[in-house]
Amino acid sequence: MNPRRKFQLAAAFGSVGLVATALVTATPASAQPVVVPCSVTDLVTAITNANTAGSGDLMLTNGCTYSLTSPVSVPAELGLPQITGDIHIDGLGATITRSTTATQLFRIFDVAPGGQLTLGTVTLTGGTATGDGGAITNAGTLTLNAAQITKNVAGGSGGGIANTGTLNATASRITGNTAATGGGGLFNSIAAATANLRASSVDGNTTTGGNGGGILNNGGNITGDLSSLGSNSATGTTSSGGGIATVGGTVKLALDAVTDNKSSTVPGGIRNDGGTVSLLLTGVLNNLPSNCSGSPTLVPGCLN
Repeated sequence: MNPRRKFQLAAAFGSVGLVATALVTATPASAQPVVVPCSVTDLVTAITNANTAGSGDLMLTNGCTYSLTSPVSVPAELGLPQITGDIHIDGLGATITRSTTATQLFRIFDVAPGGQLTLGTVTLTGGTATGDGGAITNAGTLTLNAAQITKNVAGGSGGGIANTGTLNATASRITGNTAATGGGGLFNSIAAATANLRASSVDGNTTTGGNGGGILNNGGNITGDLSSLGSNSATGTTSSGGGIATVGGTVKLALDAVTDNKSSTVPGGIRNDGGTVSLLLTGVLNNLPSNCSGSPTLVPGCLN
């Protein structure tokens, strides 16, 4: 090979190597998750720091119960700092609860507009709010992965979650929650709200007034895929839609089960009030006093 050509090739490959080295050097290593000791003070600090940084991955202590005894100051009725960044919390089976000795009412999380919260393998329980959202209010993006929202109470709607943003739940449970004015488990509360449930359950929730023992959808969009709405109750004098009630909006259920729900008035399974409900290979069965019969707007494909 011509010595001059050999030198040019060596120089070219050498330059590429330098660029590649520079790129590797310039690319930061993946940030390690922050391990949060079994302490509410440390959890509050970790969330605050992640918000300040704009993002953060937090790993809770395996099996720990973080017991919240009083609310943070802003916003009101909130047990942990408002989520404004992109925060991932891996629970490792941990529980975050409002202490049974707490004298003030507060929910556990609030996700601000633009905020993002991902909860994995964690249980939220005991949240109690005077308004909507016993455990969580979400105006940003809330992702649940194998999470459990259970035994929370709302004086308004959404005993477990009140959603005005985007909710994505996978392999998660919203169970045993109670709301006073609708949506015992979940309140999807405005037209822009979207809730996607995949391989998840909304079971055993109750509303003592209003409609939607499991879910109340107020003009938003709900999709269910391989999920269940079972054994929910709407117990108010004129309450209906023990499983789900929608006022306008869109509900799409595919390969789901809406079973064994109850309400004081018809229908006990699905109440459609001016919305669009579609059922694909979805069983609406054993609901009382009816499955869909008595719904103000027809639920196509639903019998009785």
